[in-house]
Amino acid sequence: MLICLLLCLLLALPAQAEEATVPQETITLSFIGDCSIGDSIQYRDYKTSYHSTLKEKGYDWPFSLVKEVLEADDLTIANLEVVFSTRKKPAQQKTINLIGDPDFVNVLHAGSIDVVNTANNHAWDFGAAAYHEMMGYLDQAGVPHFGTIYPHLEDGTDIYPIVEIKGVKIGFVGFSYPQETDKKRISKRIATLREQGAQLVVLSLHWGREEQPQPESGASIFAKYCIDAGADVVFGQHPHVLQSVQFYKGKPIFYSVGNFTFGTMDYVDPDTGIFQLTYRIVDGEATLSRFSVVPCRTQGSGDFRPYILTDPDEITRMRKKLVHKRTVKDMTTVTDFFIENGYMDFPDGMAVGK
Repeated sequence: MLICLLLCLLLALPAQAEEATVPQETITLSFIGDCSIGDSIQYRDYKTSYHSTLKEKGYDWPFSLVKEVLEADDLTIANLEVVFSTRKKPAQQKTINLIGDPDFVNVLHAGSIDVVNTANNHAWDFGAAAYHEMMGYLDQAGVPHFGTIYPHLEDGTDIYPIVEIKGVKIGFVGFSYPQETDKKRISKRIATLREQGAQLVVLSLHWGREEQPQPESGASIFAKYCIDAGADVVFGQHPHVLQSVQFYKGKPIFYSVGNFTFGTMDYVDPDTGIFQLTYRIVDGEATLSRFSVVPCRTQGSGDFRPYILTDPDEITRMRKKLVHKRTVKDMTTVTDFFIENGYMDFPDGMAVGK
């Protein structure tokens, strides 16, 4: 009887060990900054322009030095700051009017870019018709896109889709130059996504002052409101440089993730990064478990490719740019551990750990 009991126990051990080592399912989202896959129209025929570079190098070129990282995640989200159109004449009197050939939509697939925000200050550089033309190219290419631009106008857009990854539904909302009057609009769209089953909501805000290393003072208050309204991530761009990161109620706020690949803009700080959020999935629910950044630097005319930093001093300098300099009630910023190691863990989905 005793021998039988021991045999039963021994037979049970491998199954128990195997069950204990089953990896927990996770999803990883990558966020990258301003991607202007094209040029200001007056420069498109230059030898060192984005158009000339792609014609010579091919669609794989812009993201070729970071593609391994972007392929390894579950979803890469970018700010697409250009108009893919056949139009020749800008609709606005601006110094910079960003345009790319329609076939440049193929760069997104080649670079493993999965979802794009189109709500930014260059969306209507060539008019509403050109913007809607680009929506058609993205749809034909099967690239999910989102953005709310002038919803009160007949030809405005109000797109906030849901993308499902590993059974987790992720909703997307995008606003450009958000104002106090937009708070209710943002809240309404987040609520609608939740009603449609979104378990995570990404809010893209194209905001802030260009080339400023720290966000405007009111940005923290605005971000708090958005998270209280149900956003899980505030994904900011527009300043063209890195700005700080904060956390509120365990939710990340990226005030500006900088330029990633950008035609017609060589003079700004080239430091950038791939901002990654890993969520563990338990009983169909996604809970933030890690925030990390792959430190990168982008390149200008004739190249345009971001690459991963390897020099320890440059990496540390880049990470320090993400420290929020002001103390804000109920909010935290990246830790010394992050500056040294490049990641932070969220053991219970709320409190910031290592």
